[in-house]
Amino acid sequence: MVVRGDATELLAGLPTAGVDAVVTDPPWNLGRPYGGHDDRLPDDQYVRWLNGILRQCARISRGPVVACVGTHNAGRLPRLLAGTGLGVAARLWWHREPGSAEAVVVTAPPGWQVRGPRLDAAERVLARTPETRRRWGHPVPKPLPVMTALVRLSAPPGGLVLDPFAGSGTTLAAARRAGRRSIGVELEARFCRTAVRRLALAPTGRSERRA
Repeated sequence: MVVRGDATELLAGLPTAGVDAVVTDPPWNLGRPYGGHDDRLPDDQYVRWLNGILRQCARISRGPVVACVGTHNAGRLPRLLAGTGLGVAARLWWHREPGSAEAVVVTAPPGWQVRGPRLDAAERVLARTPETRRRWGHPVPKPLPVMTALVRLSAPPGGLVLDPFAGSGTTLAAARRAGRRSIGVELEARFCRTAVRRLALAPTGRSERRA
């Protein structure tokens, strides 16, 4: 499902513990052309904005909140997570191109733990995944294999995944591919149309059997 709107407003209306996981790639405040979103906010304003989103994500998710924060935001993590109730459960990396890497942070409420094979499998996929070549009209889409690995890591088979920054729909297509359900929130109308199209094209994966 793709919902057009501002995550700052729409997340407040979603039920507490209503999804199994949040998997998202939020704007990094680097001046990317996202359309209606200002990606050049003053630092304190950006931190307050994304911290508010993460607070809502922590409330809505029964499990982890997985965010592709990038090395650019590594120093902001304490402020981004302040008051959210989330702690860093794991740090993963994927190699965007030779000589560079991007950070993925798995945050979670107390008591949630990343366990063995699921994390190991995600690390292997992330480590060898090249940058996507098809951009779907989006300035910085994530590779589908990366998001598929993160969805499988964070949500149970058949579970519900939320992406408050759906963009071109990579997380949603990944969830469909992995046998999970998904809700995507996206501000920009053209990205919503692309996400809907990608969902229609994405193959439906078989959910792994629950343990």
